[in-house]
Order: sequence, then C-alpha cells, then structure tokens
Amino acid sequence: MLKEKEDSEKAALEKLVLDSIPKSQKVFGNTVYWVTIFAAVGAFFTPIFILANPSNNMLNPNIIFGAIFAGATPAEVWAYSVSGTFPGAHFYLNYITKADSWAMIFTVIGCGFGLFGLIPAVIYQIKEKDWFCAIHCIIITILIFFSVIGVLSING
Repeated sequence: MLKEKEDSEKAALEKLVLDSIPKSQKVFGNTVYWVTIFAAVGAFFTPIFILANPSNNMLNPNIIFGAIFAGATPAEVWAYSVSGTFPGAHFYLNYITKADSWAMIFTVIGCGFGLFGLIPAVIYQIKEKDWFCAIHCIIITILIFFSVIGVLSING
C-alpha cells in the first residue's frame, strides 16, 4: 500500500516537472534525439558498404590504408583518390554515389545535429514569446549553418 502511494506521488511529480518544461525545449530535445539516432545508425552501417565494394569509394580503403601505414603524406594519400588530388571541402556532395561519401554525409548530419534541433525550437520560442532565447537561438543557428557549409572554420 505504501509502495503504491509512493509510486503515484512519484508519477505526479514527474508529470508536474514535464509539464513545466517549455514546449520549445521538448521539441529541441526530441529533434536532436532522433537526428542523432538517424546519423548513428547510418554511420554504423556505412562501413559495411565501404568495405563490401572498395572500388566504389572516393578513397579505396585497400589502397589508402597501405599508403598511410607506409608513411605517405596527406597529398600522397589523396593522389590515390578518384580525383587524384584533394577535391576541397564537402567533396562528398560531388561524389554522392560513392559509399565513403555517405559516411561523410552521416558525419556532417551527426555534427550539425544542433542545427536541426534549433530551427523548430526557434519557432516554438517565438510562439512562447521567449524573445531572449529566440534571438540567441537564431544567432547560434546562423553560426552552426556557416560552420557546416565551410564559411567559418578553425583554420581561418
């Protein structure tokens, strides 16, 4: 009897806590959760396709691993690629049919997951009239977007 009462009080407290969380934060959390799951599952299975058909890659793993372990420089490793040289940032978009391009796409999605969560969160923050958080969220969204497309980088 005492256990049932404690369980019902605990459930009521959890409901009270969940109801006090703003909708924008719930939307952000759910979006980040599912985008992360999607990217993780994709990144988990992509190496199978990379190794199953090594010739259908931007960088053939059978060749580049040998070059790396032989001490090749990055330029020498990229010389073994389909393009023959480093093709630049976001090269995977030009080689979308290659299996290792999909590994890069899932990596970008996984790293840019905040962007996918912030966009719907901003919409709900505006609906909630939480202007302070909405403005900051928009600024962070812009920073993430420009980082993902390569305009902002660590190298300058």
